[in-house]
Order: sequence, then C-alpha cells, then structure tokens
Amino acid sequence: MPKKDYIQTNDALFLAWAKNLYTYSLPRFSGWLIPSPQVSLETPLADFEAALAKLADPNYGKVDMERKKDTRKVCEKALRVYVQAYLARNPAVSDEDRVAMGIPVYKTGRSKRPLPETVPELEVDTGTPRRHLVHYRDRGSKHRGKPEGVAGIEIRWAVLEGHPVSIEEELIKSGYDTASPWVNDFEEGDRGKKVYYCGRWEGPAEGEKGPFGEVVEAIVP
Repeated sequence: MPKKDYIQTNDALFLAWAKNLYTYSLPRFSGWLIPSPQVSLETPLADFEAALAKLADPNYGKVDMERKKDTRKVCEKALRVYVQAYLARNPAVSDEDRVAMGIPVYKTGRSKRPLPETVPELEVDTGTPRRHLVHYRDRGSKHRGKPEGVAGIEIRWAVLEGHPVSIEEELIKSGYDTASPWVNDFEEGDRGKKVYYCGRWEGPAEGEKGPFGEVVEAIVP
C-alpha cells in the first residue's frame, strides 16, 4: 500500500502548509545550520500565492489557470527539495519541529538499503537560452532519475576555462535535486562560457554520500 503524501493536493491547503513551513523555519534555519528558506522558497511561494489569488476573480481565464498549475509545480518541487535536503533527516531538527512543519518523522536507524556504489551519469540539455537542464541517471540505467535507496543527487559545478583537476577544490558550487532534471539558470553575460558538472548520490542518512561520477562539460546557450 503506497504511503500517504505529506503534501496536500488541495491548493489552499498546500499554500497554508507551505507558508507555515516557511515561517516556522525562517527564524530557526541558522540554528539548524542550513540555508535560509528565503534563498529557494520565497520566490516560488510568492509566485504560486499570487497565481492562486488570480483565480478568485470570476473573470479568470485559461492563462490564469495554467499559470497557477505551473507555479504550483515549481513551488512544490522547491519545497520537496528543501525538506529532503535540509529538514527530513537533519539531526539539528527535532521531531517536534517536523510535526510543527507538517513533514514526515522518519524512524531512526540505518537505512534498509545500502547506498549504491554506482555513480550518476549526467546529460546537459542546452536547448533553452541561458538555461541548462541537467538530466541524471544511474550509470548503465536506461531510465532517468535516481536509483532505489537514494534520497537525491548532489551536483557540483562551476564556470571554468578548462577541465577541472579537482572536483572538491574547483567545482565549488553545489545543487541538490530529487527529480531529474535539475535546472541551472544563468545571466546574459554567461552565454558562451564553459560549465563543468559532476554528481554523486546522497543516501537517506545524514552525511551519506556516494562517489563522484564523471565530469561533463556544457556551453551556456
């Protein structure tokens, strides 16, 4: 029997839950040693709230409905990533905090499945100006996405003039994702520059990381 999702399907209930999580974590994030929710949640949450409010107008149209759907999708993904990356298994976040934020309380102990010793394969889609869509899959798999037993992927990257020698020292920027693809947007001045990416799987337990895969190169379109 599938587990019940902690995110509500009803838009109004989803918005109330998301705003509660945001306001609860905002004064506490520094004590939890995680990034501020303002960095990744503020804009998607505001966009969805504005789009949902437009539907209260009896004269709303199809464009308004589609915008609401699109902004909800972006907001939901941002929240899932934030929860899984920083809240779900962070030892600094108490179970009481998780209950207050309306997110799952996981049982403690070792994961039933060991972290795969395989590595991610990355593929960068450069079809959209100033944007990279970084698709990922387990090496050798025919299907995109993370393998079983993995919570998500850490993607290390940087804009460099040449191929990096050290992943840890040169690919200094980092992203986290749970559902392929990971989106990386750039400024107009970045067009034509080389970007290097490398990924590794992250397990459910805090600090559980697999080995890095191969470094791939892409040009900012």
